[in-house]
Amino acid sequence: MMNSRFAAGLHKLKDVSGKATQAPLTTAEPEHTPASSAADMAPSRRGKVAVAAYFDPAVRKQLAILAVKEDRSQAAMLAEALNLLFERYGEAPIARA
Repeated sequence: MMNSRFAAGLHKLKDVSGKATQAPLTTAEPEHTPASSAADMAPSRRGKVAVAAYFDPAVRKQLAILAVKEDRSQAAMLAEALNLLFERYGEAPIARA
């Protein structure tokens, strides 16, 4: 099925040029792609969800440098930080990378 913005653009071209436009026989991508299934997901991500936030680029850089210095993954460093936060507020330290 053709994307509606694409179709609208084709109709505008037709109106401007006075010529009929031919829709492509096939489209490269479907209009809507469903979320990845568990089978498509990397085994290390199965049963997990992403937890994200926006920070200044310097925060990401500093985390990356610290992870290299400590010879640990950024995910392990973030899990440690979350566990410290959880403990501070009386919650169980359950984060694992």
